[in-house]
Amino acid sequence: MARKKHLFDWTGFFTKRLISATVEDAAPTDVVLTFGPVLAVKAFARSVKTEFTLSGKTVDSIALDYSAGTLTVVVTVAYTAGANFDLTFNPTQKGDTVVQEITNHVA
Repeated sequence: MARKKHLFDWTGFFTKRLISATVEDAAPTDVVLTFGPVLAVKAFARSVKTEFTLSGKTVDSIALDYSAGTLTVVVTVAYTAGANFDLTFNPTQKGDTVVQEITNHVA
């Protein structure tokens, strides 16, 4: 009997490794997710921008910073002051979908 392929537990990964998820006034097009330990961001090395969705926004690109431990999701239209919002990470064929609340610090 064939064994099932084990999929990565993204929900557990976010729960255990995510330190913060914010958009800041200084860079209102950048949604920054900070993970610890720093090298935890290597888990996203093969991720593509189409795996990320932000309500009402178009994802322009994603960037990993291994030295800072950050994953930055860049949108085409800047965020303005307002309520927090959600980022959806849907890694096709790579595990479960994660919905993460983003804290909006844009003034």
